[in-house]
Amino acid sequence: MRRKREASEVLKELNIGGKIRELRLKKGYTLKDLSKITGFSTALLSQIENNVVSPPISTLWKIAEALEVKIGYFFQETPEEGVDYTLVRKGQGKPVSRRETYPNVTFYSLAFGKFNRKMDPFLVVLDKDEKGMVPISHEGEEFLYILEGNLKLVLGNTELELESGDSVYYDSRVPHYIEGKRGTKFLAVVLKVE
Repeated sequence: MRRKREASEVLKELNIGGKIRELRLKKGYTLKDLSKITGFSTALLSQIENNVVSPPISTLWKIAEALEVKIGYFFQETPEEGVDYTLVRKGQGKPVSRRETYPNVTFYSLAFGKFNRKMDPFLVVLDKDEKGMVPISHEGEEFLYILEGNLKLVLGNTELELESGDSVYYDSRVPHYIEGKRGTKFLAVVLKVE
């Protein structure tokens, strides 16, 4: 049986902070410059760059926009610019940590090897019951397809009850969050709108 890895292990492997620092320095930005563009404090940005803090998806999205890369750039081991496709075999999705935003959920990136992609597909698994959270919003659009279990999507003032086989496509600028039972699995595709 495969050992479940700790979020800190996954974070260390991805080195999201190091990738952010490298891009920031390539652009000639100081932490203060990046802080002005994103609205995040220099202290938070420093903690993210040093992999002390794992940024929620909405934070990472703003940083990606400021550094002019797709959010998926941070989840790649080695960007492959000249490749037209990426193949991820069954069970080989790369776990992505989002514990600050979704403490009970594991995201498995299904396209981590493709550089400069416009979509980020994930297999999402609820490790424990997810009872809701503070709504998040970000630029782009999202598509969810429920594979197993039931999920409640709260989208602005609307609550959508979804079950296996249901799908929903929505504007992710609308504040949203999910609720569901342990074991629920769904496909999530996040599209960044340029």
